[in-house]
Amino acid sequence: MRTIMLLFALSFITTTAIAQTPPPIAVIADKGPHADHVQTLVEQELQKSGRFTLVERERVEDVLKEISFQQSGVTAQDKAVEIGHHLNVQLLVFLQTHRIAADYQLSLKVVDVGTNQVLRVDTQSLGHTAKDIEIGARLAARRLIARAGLFKAPEMVRIPAGQFSMGAENGFPDERPVHTVQIAPFAMDRYEVSRIAVEEWLVSKGRKKQVDLRESDLPATNISWEDAVAYCSERGARLPTEAEWEYAARGSDSRTYPWGTTTPTQSRARFGGGERSPLPVRHLLQGSTPEGVHHLAGNVAEWVHDWWSPGYYSASPGQTPQGPEAGDYRSVRGGSWNQPADELRASARTYHNPYKGAGHIGFRCARDTSDAQNN
Repeated sequence: MRTIMLLFALSFITTTAIAQTPPPIAVIADKGPHADHVQTLVEQELQKSGRFTLVERERVEDVLKEISFQQSGVTAQDKAVEIGHHLNVQLLVFLQTHRIAADYQLSLKVVDVGTNQVLRVDTQSLGHTAKDIEIGARLAARRLIARAGLFKAPEMVRIPAGQFSMGAENGFPDERPVHTVQIAPFAMDRYEVSRIAVEEWLVSKGRKKQVDLRESDLPATNISWEDAVAYCSERGARLPTEAEWEYAARGSDSRTYPWGTTTPTQSRARFGGGERSPLPVRHLLQGSTPEGVHHLAGNVAEWVHDWWSPGYYSASPGQTPQGPEAGDYRSVRGGSWNQPADELRASARTYHNPYKGAGHIGFRCARDTSDAQNN
């Protein structure tokens, strides 16, 4: 048996509205049968994806020589922390191809450098012909690319406690009366939950046999309110309340839109139905809040915690309102890719059947926090 070992080194950089530098990734191949070819195929996929910056082979080889790393055909997880620290990366992805009779099989293992924990193990048949090897190597790389955003905890933004005027006198009837609301501090996802994240969750619950990797970075849609609640709960989080969501979008200065008072344009939000789908969750437009929460206006509308009632504002408490105690529909906020500009206003409200998802409704999670905590 001849074993080919590849090692990927990844480093994730905090994503902000002005920093989109892809994390660096390095590829190391043992000098066995097809090793150089497989390495080239994988590197091509990673590079053209735009999700990673390829580290020069010379740099990685120098580090491996420095720590006397032996490419012995084993995954050497015990070396992961040392290699990762030398390369200044957070994740290592070990990839092996085993020759079994005339065929090859590829196994992939993702290791967190900080904890030395295995985050994921994957396998892929490579067949035995040159074409089979190419197809298998590219497919394995694409699966890695699709899951790139899952290898670190979802980024959340702390929203400090504050007070704001909820609703709008010049809006729709269910936005009145305008009333003052006090909000306790909380944290909210910087980005909408992605399709791949929900797909992985559904598979983990036995509700799907395999993950659909198509358009993995788009927002998760066609998800019921109940499933959105369950997904957030699995993360130790929850859906934001309607008041929290509006406060995050408007701030204490009661902005009309997350970015201010300027009329929406396609450079700030995906809306209006001209494009027939939302943007990827990390596609950074100019319409984020000052705190860096993205796509609160447009892209996909978002489930929030509250039952919907058109007259609730007349009875809403002034301190951290939770919405009506019961109802037929759940509230939805933010407008979507197929809604007009007026429905992107931060105070605009709509609703949907909580037991059914929709192609224009996604969600993001929130959690309780305190003013003393960071993001």
